[in-house]
Amino acid sequence: MTDVDQIENERIREDANDVLNASVSYAKRMLRRYGEFGPFGFAMNHDGEVKMEPVAQRDMPADPAMLLDLLQQQMTERARKGKLRAAASASNVTMGKPSQEGYGDAIMIDIEHETGYCVKAFVPYRITGGQMFGFFPRIVRFGAIRTQEGEARLFAR
Repeated sequence: MTDVDQIENERIREDANDVLNASVSYAKRMLRRYGEFGPFGFAMNHDGEVKMEPVAQRDMPADPAMLLDLLQQQMTERARKGKLRAAASASNVTMGKPSQEGYGDAIMIDIEHETGYCVKAFVPYRITGGQMFGFFPRIVRFGAIRTQEGEARLFAR
């Protein structure tokens, strides 16, 4: 591997981490405030700016799977137009097998880069607190992140 390849791989990992971190931060805020969250996405433009991906739809579907699909269609369109460098879409899932920490819920984040790099990350979590009409604040604890190879959707040629 040449130095140029190594630098490029480092940039791709940094881009992926930037959209991952934005996603986890947002999910944590929503879990603390509401105890749940619906599907959402973050996109990185070619200047390296990471912004939440708004869903441009008047009537939002109530079904999370439909909302996630709509979000991914929208980001695919932007990726095809060359407006994205990296993107992440996140949803709230229940894992088939609890994490090492015994957590059954997770944030599932699909991360893609324009270079073809794809990874699916699972961030297990547990919420405690939030009783007595919110008198006790919700506390969100995260477990160890697990990753697996992802599937190209947004940047698929």
